[in-house]
Amino acid sequence: MSVLGLLGGHEPQSVAELRARLEKKLAYTTVMTVLARLHKKGVVVRVKDGNRYRYAQAMRAPEVKSGILSRVRRALFPGGDARPLLALLEEEELSREDLRALRAVIDRRLEGRMATR
Repeated sequence: MSVLGLLGGHEPQSVAELRARLEKKLAYTTVMTVLARLHKKGVVVRVKDGNRYRYAQAMRAPEVKSGILSRVRRALFPGGDARPLLALLEEEELSREDLRALRAVIDRRLEGRMATR
């Protein structure tokens, strides 16, 4: 997911450019393999630039991300039980910035639910 996240909203990027932006340093060939697999699944597009490819998100990338997150949510929260998430928040050391971002998302969701009642 990290590689795919780096492609959003940017011009097409080479394997080397993406690799340099990753927090966890992976081998060049690992990043190249991930991108090749994402391309084969239609999640990223690639264009030839000299002797290398440059990669960008395909139009269906957001729906793929959503599907991945849905599977993770179902695996972590069977039956919609959010208590494991609450336990994670208690145990993890989240920065103030992360907590504010989380609060903003929760506030938006609550506002959306209040508007539909």
